[in-house]
Amino acid sequence: MRGELTDNEEFAYTLPSGVERFLLSSARPIRSPGGSIIGAVQISLDITDRRRGEEHRKLLVNELNHRVKNTLSVVQAIASQTIRNATTLPEAGRILSGRLISLAKAHDILTQKNWSGADLHDLVTASIKPHAPIERFQISGGKVWLPPNVALSCALALHELTTNAIKYGALSNATGRVSLSWKLVGQKQQRQLELEWREAGGPTVGPVERKGFGTQLLERIFDSDSAGRVVLTFEKSGLVCLFQVNLSEPKGAEALSQSSKT
Repeated sequence: MRGELTDNEEFAYTLPSGVERFLLSSARPIRSPGGSIIGAVQISLDITDRRRGEEHRKLLVNELNHRVKNTLSVVQAIASQTIRNATTLPEAGRILSGRLISLAKAHDILTQKNWSGADLHDLVTASIKPHAPIERFQISGGKVWLPPNVALSCALALHELTTNAIKYGALSNATGRVSLSWKLVGQKQQRQLELEWREAGGPTVGPVERKGFGTQLLERIFDSDSAGRVVLTFEKSGLVCLFQVNLSEPKGAEALSQSSKT
């Protein structure tokens, strides 16, 4: 009504119900033959869904960038420690390749679920099958949904346990077996996963004088107040590894997870 032109400007409107909508508006003044303004014509397009979609995509891109940086940091640490602890370059290449394949398979599972998380049983199967017959494992546990960061850590841990069992433990002969079980304890924001890896039927286990990178990785992978802890016990009958993992997520992460599912 002031005689100004409006071309494709976005406006936010709050309806009487309290719902916010976004409109893309264009407007022109209507003038009398004498040139005075007697009215205006306006065309508005509701772009609320498009606007929210753009905000959602921006949120996902920021989260993706964060996850990529974290993943690259993990890869860098794995590569550095693998090369440092290997006795030969071929050995380093073989070990590094196996660890990266394990990480990639965990990424595949997360991608299938839009990075909202992963089912623990699916993750266990995907981590074990490339390296050992699944028939030599006794797997038991209820349905558990892992957040993305926990799923990646679990995949690396299971890879280390499996390859270690093939080299030195229960899977190094034809009769040894591995029992893998888990349960959830606590509720809601205090939920914790207790997962036990127990080997039997392999060579007699003696005292461990030197910790390799695999053992160090297992001890450190969840070793923090926010993530949980790992306890390794070298019993004569075989290695026992107990994971206690915090599954509680910050509210922001929960919101993003739900948004990704939709």
